Amino acid sequence: MLKRLWCAGQRGARVLAPLAALFCVALLLPCSAVAQERLALSGSFFRQDFKLAQGATIDNPDVYVVVFNNGDSALNVRLTTDAPPGVELLLSETEFRLPPGEQKRVTVGVKVTEAAVPGEYQLRVSASAHSEGTGIRLVGAVGQTARLTVTGEAASVEVVAVAADGSLLPARVGLYRQVGGSKVTVGSSEAGSLKMRVAPGEYIAEAYMEGNKLAEETFRVAANESKKIVLQAKTVYFEGFTVVPNYSAETKKLVFAEIVYTVNNLFQPFPQGKVVLKVTKGGSPLDEVNLITLAPLEKGKVELSYNYIPKEGWQKAEYRFKLELWIEDKPYTSSKEEILDLTTEGLGGMNWLLIGSIAAAVVLVVVILAFALRRRSY
Repeated sequence: MLKRLWCAGQRGARVLAPLAALFCVALLLPCSAVAQERLALSGSFFRQDFKLAQGATIDNPDVYVVVFNNGDSALNVRLTTDAPPGVELLLSETEFRLPPGEQKRVTVGVKVTEAAVPGEYQLRVSASAHSEGTGIRLVGAVGQTARLTVTGEAASVEVVAVAADGSLLPARVGLYRQVGGSKVTVGSSEAGSLKMRVAPGEYIAEAYMEGNKLAEETFRVAANESKKIVLQAKTVYFEGFTVVPNYSAETKKLVFAEIVYTVNNLFQPFPQGKVVLKVTKGGSPLDEVNLITLAPLEKGKVELSYNYIPKEGWQKAEYRFKLELWIEDKPYTSSKEEILDLTTEGLGGMNWLLIGSIAAAVVLVVVILAFALRRRSY
């Protein structure tokens, strides 16, 4: 019996010996490093259950986090926050240097704007620390969470950007709330569509591609209302449209008006695009000229120009110019209107009334100076 017990003890020792050795190595190797550079976070923030109405702010010194440096070297600490749209966490400090063995108390306030959507949320304050030596390295990160209930009424809004044919456009859509004459960002998406709960009020929905605003719509949504905003974006448009009058160097007469413009296609090529120039004189239609047909209309920019001369010649009148873009024989978009006013200048391109006035003023000045000099000589 004693022999069997002794043999069992020998087998147990052989099994436990490697585990004991491994445990001792684990204790000896990493623990000293962790103890030297340990980051900890405490305070009262995690115990909070905030209940705030839209537009309310709480900034209580009794709500705080405490950052501890339990290591033996200084740490560069950075605090970050995570909150839902329309809610802001107000920290008394966000970045600081914390010596070894010391702690830092940072107060935490909560600001709920009018753009915040009623509901229950989780707030978070996180601390990360870096040590400096041979190189900057991350020591650790810790965080605390708290609960927030935003009280009030809510609505639902969906914003979708579509191309001319109604297909979804891969544009950046943004939703903004108008508060006191300013725009407050509520949400955005790079996928061409956005759906979210919002507070009742006035909003602006916008669609962008490559930094160019393609469409926008202002609207109001009421409590418990669901609204879908479809932004039909013009992905091909005119830019840099100008009308430059060109005069003869010899006769000083207006010879032609140079129509300068760029066709910018942001999205996809089309089989055909046509540019039409429409001209009015004195408010009545004068000309309609097919400037160019682009087949195909490729993606990108095309810089173009055209020298326009009316069939009847230039007359003393106000001329207005406008460009239209037709894609696959359908009107797609148009430019702003440019004005060439010839009502107050001669056809030679010179404003003789203005020139005559300047000449008369010069003659008058010369006469006055001559009279003054003559009196002085006496």
